[in-house]
Amino acid sequence: MNIDLELYRVFYVVAKNKHMIKASEELHISQPAISQSIKKLEEQLGGTLFLRSNKGMGLTEEGKMFYEYVKGALELINNAENEFTSFKNLTKGEIKIGCSTTLTKLILVDVLKEFHKDYPNININITNNLTSNLINDLKLGKLDFVIFNESNIKETNLYLEKIKELKQGFIYNPEFFNDEINSIDELNKSTLILQKEESNSRKLLDYIALQNNTKLIPKMEVVSQELIIEFVNIGLGVGFAIIDLANKNHKNLKELKINKKIPNINVYLGTNKFISLTFASKMFIKYLKTI
Repeated sequence: MNIDLELYRVFYVVAKNKHMIKASEELHISQPAISQSIKKLEEQLGGTLFLRSNKGMGLTEEGKMFYEYVKGALELINNAENEFTSFKNLTKGEIKIGCSTTLTKLILVDVLKEFHKDYPNININITNNLTSNLINDLKLGKLDFVIFNESNIKETNLYLEKIKELKQGFIYNPEFFNDEINSIDELNKSTLILQKEESNSRKLLDYIALQNNTKLIPKMEVVSQELIIEFVNIGLGVGFAIIDLANKNHKNLKELKINKKIPNINVYLGTNKFISLTFASKMFIKYLKTI
């Protein structure tokens, strides 16, 4: 049975007020229009809902039963509409972000601060992991979007958008080392600290070295750039990291002269083409693009 929802609304208001005039005032429609709606609903149901009298509109026994169900259904619909409005007005909602620890500190922290100030009731969940794992979670719908550095990711069901460039290169602490390295192949003469091979940063560095007919052999491999920067700062060696992050953590660290040969790193925003973003995620991305 296909009955117009508006007919149920008219029935509910009339049954609640038990009077045609009051129902007309609440619905802002004429009494004849209400009568026609009630008649149409009764015809479609195949039974009588109201007992009409000079005292008003009383419900039949079947009408009383029908009213309880319609009342419950319309309350659920009203609650759903209010809930939807809360999400739309950003007084409620959730954002699921995938990002490396490094990019979280460099990019997300400032955006999170501004966004939370404007929309304090939005729950924000951040997953830190390898880009490959985050991309997989994005494809599965576990994340709304992923922020990651440059790589050779080719996924037809993802939309990738460049949002920022970051300077990267080799850093050292002048308290422990001198800049005597003039080419990439000379880096192997130093105590080299790099990220593990599966990281995007390391893959890009290995590609750059290969273009210069060199294979870099690190003396130490770690998971994060944060650790590289800390180890360089205490004099354990020369490290490859994002310069912006190194300067943010330790003002005393310097760049090797060969950094002029190292290209900037691109940061991308990845979203799933087949999953609609929430109102909160769409707004957060607007904030993200202002950095």
